[in-house]
Amino acid sequence: MIRSRLLALLVAASCLGSPLPAQEPDSTAASGLDECVLTWRPIESDTRSVTNRDVSGAHVTHLSGRYLWICGSATMQADSAVKRDGPRLVELFGNVVYRDTIRTLKSDRLLYFQLSDFVIAEQNVELLRLTDSSTLAGPRVEFLRAVSGVDAFTTAPGRPTVTFYPTSGESREPFVVESDVAIFAGEDEARFHGDAVITRSDMNARADSATLTRTEGSGVMWGDPWIEAEQIRLEGDTIRFRSENEELEEVHATGDAYASGDRFEVRAEVIDIALENREVDAVWAHGEGVGEAASGAHLVYGDSLYFAMYGSQIDTLYAVGNAIAIQQDSTAATEGSTEDETPGAGEEAAGDSTEVRADSLASPAATDSAAASPDSAAVAAPELATDGSMNWAKGDTLIAAFERSAEAVSDTAAAPAPLMSKLDLIGNASALYRMVRDSAASSRPSLNYMIGVRIEVGFRDGGPHAVAGDHAIGVYLEPREVFGLEPAADSSGTAADSSGTAADTLSGAAPADSAGTPPDTLSAPPDTSSAPPDTSSAPPDTLRRRVHAGIPGRVAVPVRIPPAGWLRPPRTPAGQRSRRVP
Repeated sequence: MIRSRLLALLVAASCLGSPLPAQEPDSTAASGLDECVLTWRPIESDTRSVTNRDVSGAHVTHLSGRYLWICGSATMQADSAVKRDGPRLVELFGNVVYRDTIRTLKSDRLLYFQLSDFVIAEQNVELLRLTDSSTLAGPRVEFLRAVSGVDAFTTAPGRPTVTFYPTSGESREPFVVESDVAIFAGEDEARFHGDAVITRSDMNARADSATLTRTEGSGVMWGDPWIEAEQIRLEGDTIRFRSENEELEEVHATGDAYASGDRFEVRAEVIDIALENREVDAVWAHGEGVGEAASGAHLVYGDSLYFAMYGSQIDTLYAVGNAIAIQQDSTAATEGSTEDETPGAGEEAAGDSTEVRADSLASPAATDSAAASPDSAAVAAPELATDGSMNWAKGDTLIAAFERSAEAVSDTAAAPAPLMSKLDLIGNASALYRMVRDSAASSRPSLNYMIGVRIEVGFRDGGPHAVAGDHAIGVYLEPREVFGLEPAADSSGTAADSSGTAADTLSGAAPADSAGTPPDTLSAPPDTSSAPPDTSSAPPDTLRRRVHAGIPGRVAVPVRIPPAGWLRPPRTPAGQRSRRVP
C-alpha cells in the first residue's frame, strides 16, 4: 500500500518537471458576453513552443517565430509571444500586427487580456481607424476588442499625434492634432485633452481640450482656446467651428470673446465669423453687455456689431443699440492740419493703426468694467469728451462705410488702416466733430455740434469733411482768428478752448470769463437757457430743414436753443404774439 502511493507521487513529480506541448485552451472556460475562444497556429516554418508552470502552478507557454492568434473577429501576430494561463494574458513581441472590425494596429509590444478583451499596445504604435482612415501614432494605445459599439473607444496617452479626417471622400484634407491624451470615441468622434494643438492648411488652433467630429467637420475647443484662420485670430472661453468641403466655414467664440485681424479688432460676449472661399465674409459681435470694435483710429460701441467684409477688407460696419463712434486723435485728421499737430485719423495716422487699436481695446474703462461686474461684458461704453479732444457721434443705430483699398494686401505686407468714407446715425443722433474749414484763415479746427433724428458725417482722406442732419439743430464754432481777432491767451495750447464759446465766437466779441469753457454737449445742446428764445435770425423752418455745416461755400446759421420746458405762447385775441420767459 505504501509502495503504491510512493510510486504515484514519483510519477506526478516527473510530470511537473518535464515540458509539455503547446496547450489549446479549454472552450468551457470561456464566459461573458461575446467572449472568444483564443486559438493560435504558426504561419512560418521553424517555430517552436515550450510550456512550463509558474510558481502558482499555471501553465506558461513561450513561442518563437510568427504565430497567428485568433479571437473572434480579431487577429494578432508577432515574432514571438508568451501565453500565461493564470491571468489569461498573451504578450506579443516584435513587429506586432493587430486587426479587428474597426481598426488595424502595429507596435513593438502588445498585451491581450482574455477575460476583459482589453488590449494594450506599446512602443512605436501606429493605429489606423478603418471607418474614416484616421491615424494615431504614439507610445501607447489602449482599447477593447471590437465586440460592440461601446468597445470602439481607443485611448492613447503619452502625447500622440492624430491625423483626423473630418469627412469622407476621395480628396480630403485632415486635421493634425497633438495632445497629452487622445481618444477615438466610436466611429465619428475624436477627443483630445492636455494642450491640444490643431493644424490644417486653413487654420491653426490651440486649447486645453478639444473634440472633433466627422459630422460636417465640426469641432469644439475649451480651456483658453484660440484659433487663427485666414488672417483672423479668435479667442474666448469656448470656440466652435465647422469645416465642410475642405474649408473652414464658420467659427464661433463664446464668453469674453475677442477677434483681431489686419484691419480691425472686436471684443464682445459672443463673436461669430463666417468664411467663404477662404476669406472672411462677415463678423458678428453680440451677446450681453456692450460690444467694442476698433478699426484704424475709429472705435465703435454697440449692443450688437456686424462687419460686412469684401475681399477680407471692411466694407460696412453696423452698430445697433446704444451705438457710439469715436475717432481718436482727430486734430490732424482734418484738412489743412499743421505738422505740429498730433496725428489722427488721416493718412499719417494710418501707419500706426495697429498700436492705436491695441491701446484702445485695452483701455482702463474696459478693464474696470470687467472687474466690477463679472456677469457683464468685458467692455463698457466710454465717456464722451466735450472739450473737442475727440470726434464722436452716437445714436440708436450706426452705419459706417469704409473705403476699399485698390491694392491687394499680401500675407507678408502690413495691411493699411481702413479709412471711413461715410458715417450715418439714425435715431436720437448727436455728433461733435472738429474740422478745419478754411486753412488760410486758421489752422485750428472749428467745432461742429449737432443733434437730430438722423445725422450724416462725410469723410475725406479719413478725416471728417461735412456734417449734415435731418430734423436737426446744432452749433458751429469758428476759431477767433477767422473773424480777425487774436486767439485767447489761454486757448493756444489746449484743444478744449481752441474755438471759444458759442455766443462770443459767433458775435465776434472777446469774452472775459469764458475763453476756456468748452461747450456742454452731453447733457444739453449749447447753453442759451439764460436768454429768451431768439429766432429772428433763423428762418421759421429751422427745425425741419436739413442743416449743413463745415462745407466750404455754405454759411452756418447760428441758432439759439430754447431752454427745457419753454413752450410757444398762444396768440393774443388781437392777433399779436406775446412772449413769456419761464
